[in-house]
Amino acid sequence: MTSSILIAGGGSAGWITANVLAASFERAGGLAPQITLIEAPDIPIIGVGEATVPSIRRTLQYIGIGEREFMRACDATFKTLIRFDDWSPGISFDHPFDRRERPATDMAVEDWLRHGQDAPSFDGTFSVLSRITAFNLAPKAVGWPDYGSPFPYAYHLDAVKLARALTGIGLKRGIRHVLGRITDVNVAASGSIESVELEDKTIHSADLFVDCTGFAARLVGQALGIEKTSFSKQLLCDRAVTLQIPFETYRPERIRTYTQATARSSGWQWDINLQTRRGVGYVYSSSFQTSDEAERELRVAEGPPADDLEARHIAFESHKRKVSWQGNCVAVGLADGFLEPLESSGLYMIEYAAQALADLLPHAGPNLRIAANRFNANMTSLYAEVLEYVNLHYMTSTRRDTAFWRAATDQSAIVDSLRDKLPLWRTKRPSELDFDGPLRLFSIESYEYLLFGMGHTVRAASGASTQRPDLSGAVAKCKERLPNHEEWLSKLA
Repeated sequence: MTSSILIAGGGSAGWITANVLAASFERAGGLAPQITLIEAPDIPIIGVGEATVPSIRRTLQYIGIGEREFMRACDATFKTLIRFDDWSPGISFDHPFDRRERPATDMAVEDWLRHGQDAPSFDGTFSVLSRITAFNLAPKAVGWPDYGSPFPYAYHLDAVKLARALTGIGLKRGIRHVLGRITDVNVAASGSIESVELEDKTIHSADLFVDCTGFAARLVGQALGIEKTSFSKQLLCDRAVTLQIPFETYRPERIRTYTQATARSSGWQWDINLQTRRGVGYVYSSSFQTSDEAERELRVAEGPPADDLEARHIAFESHKRKVSWQGNCVAVGLADGFLEPLESSGLYMIEYAAQALADLLPHAGPNLRIAANRFNANMTSLYAEVLEYVNLHYMTSTRRDTAFWRAATDQSAIVDSLRDKLPLWRTKRPSELDFDGPLRLFSIESYEYLLFGMGHTVRAASGASTQRPDLSGAVAKCKERLPNHEEWLSKLA
């Protein structure tokens, strides 16, 4: 019986995990364990996870925060897709969240493939969300229920404000909040953690410990010595330089409903629009560019509005702990692993881990070892999926104009699971049978949008011309029923 849970570390990882666990025990009924969250008051939150995927709506609803309350508190805007620019020279394409109807449109895809480069873009042919981006429409009307829409959508948000909002909800739920710096982790001879000691010499024990201490990995890394598997050979980027551009300094023509990912000389740049500012960041490889060079390239790309703004530099390594849950300690978020922020997987990893724990713990009883094995298998599979998909962006790029892009696209950097898939996807489009396990984050459509958007050629099946989906009616309905994005945001006040 798990009667007490101690979460080491706050931020998005700590407070999402704490609230999801508390909500799960509330729903399960019976005697709930005491959840304690310990965080140092002076450790800054990394706070670069500002883009999410649609699962965040389910998580926030599960936690019990209203959508409008959340959006006001977190400076949030809507996100319906990611737009990629120049990953293959001169090409722009979308990875939208909506999916085509399968198998009803399979023949239409084959027809599109037969017409090759002469056809309209794949995203414009099969995605309503991609089509309505030109009109900057919100994915829902003002009066619709919280988190409700026929369209899948996510958010851009301020990660620091998210942690603050979830802190308030957690305190109301009875989560015990302790401010203090962990100085020692006491490990028993069995390998289990017995307690943590804080700077003020207080000692805190628990049945289960959750490590949300970020890259420091204070419990799983420093105390338990769980080794990491590095993915630096497959994902070369290991640095980021970021700027926050307030709208009073420079306001864009419109607050976009999409994340923009633009290829740069030694990596790529994100552009995320919140309600009051833009967050931009350049993810690059330190093997090909110094931090000063990267900052200069970002400032040149942004122009005069960035001149007097302070830049923030972040070092990281794409990696995963060999196990996420060992003994009575579970790693969540950056303590467990990190893959470069392409495709906004960071917060999703936290959500998934928290929900997995919530599914297992209330019913595990004495079977924690079995729960740990299932958790580890699922997290390993998830990281493998995300690693493959992120790596696919580089493996399908046709950029070769700099040393970075020649190295990032070289076959020596390919993920093993793609070695057979990429040649296969020259002769057929992706299907579920191409994967060893279930796809948790990315759909088959995600692979299609990326492959076909990058210009990866696929030999189409022979056949007569097939009617493609006519999206004009759906687009017209959206223009009629959906408000402008900024109009929707104005109603939050």
